[in-house]
Amino acid sequence: MRISALSVYVTRQILFAVGGLFFALVGLIFLVDFLESLRFVEKVPNAGLIQALVITGLHIPKLSMAMVPFVILFGSMMAFYQLNRRSELAVMRSAGISVWGIIGPGALVAILLGIGIVTIFDPLASQMDAKSETYKNQIRGKTASLLKSLQGGIWLRQKDGMTTVILHAEKYDPEKNLLQDVTIWRRNLDGAFIERWDADIAFIRDQGFELQRARRTTIGQTGSEIKNTEWVPSAFSIRDLREDIARPEAMSIWQLPRFIALSTDAGLPNIDYRLRYHELWSMPLKLLGMVLIAAAFTMRPVRGGGTAKLILAGVGAGFLLFIVSEFSTATAEARMIPVALAAWTPVLLALSLALTLLIYREDG
Repeated sequence: MRISALSVYVTRQILFAVGGLFFALVGLIFLVDFLESLRFVEKVPNAGLIQALVITGLHIPKLSMAMVPFVILFGSMMAFYQLNRRSELAVMRSAGISVWGIIGPGALVAILLGIGIVTIFDPLASQMDAKSETYKNQIRGKTASLLKSLQGGIWLRQKDGMTTVILHAEKYDPEKNLLQDVTIWRRNLDGAFIERWDADIAFIRDQGFELQRARRTTIGQTGSEIKNTEWVPSAFSIRDLREDIARPEAMSIWQLPRFIALSTDAGLPNIDYRLRYHELWSMPLKLLGMVLIAAAFTMRPVRGGGTAKLILAGVGAGFLLFIVSEFSTATAEARMIPVALAAWTPVLLALSLALTLLIYREDG
C-alpha cells in the first residue's frame, strides 16, 4: 500500500468516525434545545412551533462549537481503535510505517478543520447566534442594549486623539437611540480639565453623539455657552451598542480585535473578549492535541491487553483538559494570571502529554 493511498484511507476512517459522532450529537442537542425553545415560546403570545424551530436552528451552529474538541477526541479514538482491532495498525507498522506516518493524516485534518472553524464556521455561527437573540427579543417585543443602566447611570470613556472624553447619562432609550440627562467631560491625557457639556438629550448616531441644547463650561468662563446642536465624535457605533452583538460568544475572530480596542479605550472590562480571542486562535492546536491524545491511548496492540483501560484513560485525559481549561479561565477572570497564558496553557499541556506518550510508544 503506498503512503498516499494509506493517508487517504486513514483520513477517510477518521472523517467517517468524527462525522458520524458529530451529527449524532447535533441531533441530540437539537432535541434538547428545541424543548427549551418550546418552553420559551409558550410564554410569548402569538408564538408557536415555527418560532421555536427558527430559534433552535439559529442556536445549533454555536452550540455545536462547544463540543468540537470532544468530538475530535472521541471520533479519533473510535477510528484508531477500529484500525487497531482489525490489526491494520499492526500491518502498517510491519510495513515500516512509523507512528507519525499513521497519525499524520489525522493531525493534518485536525489543523485544517481548526483553521476552517475559526475563520469561516465560527463567524457564521456567531452571526446566527446573534440573530437568534435578536429574533427572541423581536417576538417578545423587547430591545437589548450593551449600555448598562447601573446605579449611577451609564458611563462611557474613550480616547479622542490627545484628549479623553467621559460621558455620563441617567437613562438610555433604545427605541429612539437617545440618552437623557447627559454630561460630557473632556480632559487631556494628564487628566487636566478642558471643557464640559451638559444636555437634556443626546441622540446616538453612527460614530458620534448629537447633543441637543448643549451647555458648554470651561475654566474661567463667566457664563454658560448654549448651542442648539453639538456633535461629539465617538468610536462607538449603534452596532457596537447592541447587547446581542457584544456578547463574547457572539463575536467572531474578525470582530474581536476592534471591540477589544474600543472597550479598552472606553474603560470597559474586556477579559472575556480577550480570552475568547486567544481561545479561537488556539483551536487548531487544540484539535491537533485531541488527535494526538486519541492516538496515544488507542494505538497499543490489542493482544497486549488493557485496551479498555487505555481508552478510559484517554477519555479521562480529555475531561481533565476541560477542567484545566475552565480553571485557567477562572484564574484569568480573577486577574491572577495573564489572559494569553490562561488560554494557551491547556493546549500546550495537551500537546506535551500526547507527544510524550507517543514518543515513549514509538521509541520505547
